[in-house]
Amino acid sequence: MQDTVKNKNIEELRKSLLQFIHNELLPFEKDHEIDAEKEIPMEQIKWVRKRSKELGFYGISLPKEAGGQAISLKGLCLLKEELAKSGAALWGHVLGEIGGPLRIGQMLKIFTPEQITKYVWPVINADQGCCFALSEPDAGSDAHAIQTTAVRDGNDYIIEGKKHFISAAPYADWAIVMAKEIMETGGERVTAFIVEKQSQGRSGFEVGNIQIPISGEWSTAELLFRQCRVPASNILGQPGKGLLLGLSRINENRASWGATYLGVAQRLLELSIHHAKERIQFGRPIGEFQVIQHMLSEMATEIYAARCMLYDVIEKVDNGEEVRGASSMVKVFSSEVACRVADKAVQIFGGQGLMKGHPVEKMYRDVRMFRILTGTTEVQKNTIAKELLKK
Repeated sequence: MQDTVKNKNIEELRKSLLQFIHNELLPFEKDHEIDAEKEIPMEQIKWVRKRSKELGFYGISLPKEAGGQAISLKGLCLLKEELAKSGAALWGHVLGEIGGPLRIGQMLKIFTPEQITKYVWPVINADQGCCFALSEPDAGSDAHAIQTTAVRDGNDYIIEGKKHFISAAPYADWAIVMAKEIMETGGERVTAFIVEKQSQGRSGFEVGNIQIPISGEWSTAELLFRQCRVPASNILGQPGKGLLLGLSRINENRASWGATYLGVAQRLLELSIHHAKERIQFGRPIGEFQVIQHMLSEMATEIYAARCMLYDVIEKVDNGEEVRGASSMVKVFSSEVACRVADKAVQIFGGQGLMKGHPVEKMYRDVRMFRILTGTTEVQKNTIAKELLKK
């Protein structure tokens, strides 16, 4: 009975989200000529954050005492699928994924009461944005190779270095920064710091180059630390435990990103089906040709298989089970399914699917990133193999 009630609530949330997407979000983007491949003004980012907060979507998976609805990971993934499938340029801001509370929700217990008041609540209330800064030019998959340093200076730390490929950096008011703490004894350890954005009279990080990936989106940038002074009270968690913060959220993140990949793949399939019915060649719809039917069948079958895998693992996460290897399987399979679906969609659309500005062409570029983001396919296979060999 309890599961039925939960599923009913999730279905009601899904319907409410679809109403928001089609009645408000997409019309807003059209009225303001928002393009995912152009810089999106901060006031428009703030609008979607605030409106989503009013409707209860922003930070929906947070505990109720933190302003959320304590929705399960399964429910969150179902909503993520709908957002990714919508094609909205601002989709990642609705639930608070890009620079919002979903970035920090899994770490709420680690923040001190003072840090929660100063940093966490402004993000939950959609007044500020944040980002998670780990990657560097020489430290991607090898997180232990970070070169950004933190040196104690009285009651402060001086941080020097550069982070890159930091998602949500252009929208962040503060960042969780992994730095190599140089200890007075001469040793080193990785510690996490809360670092504010530089402003007049306040030391902090600077936003460097906006790093535009193959998708054309402006949501990733460098963070620069030049004699950046941070109070010791801004250490997040225990000194020397910085990398554990990233690892504590990685399994759930890898699995849940599969919902985004499947949402995009589902949109590609639906567009392809519509095109197959409407496109006339040799006097009949191309959907009547067996070769097109087979491509559509293969797309649908792979999406179905990936979705079954995704929600099987998500259910295990919700039940508190260990999913390290399985979450990597979801990441590998769903990202590669999205790529194969996109490739078939281009074939079905033909020349139209190659044209700049066509949604299929855009998604074809988007999905190529999926096999790199949040850990490459090769890194995931290493993780899967290690888990297998443990057994």
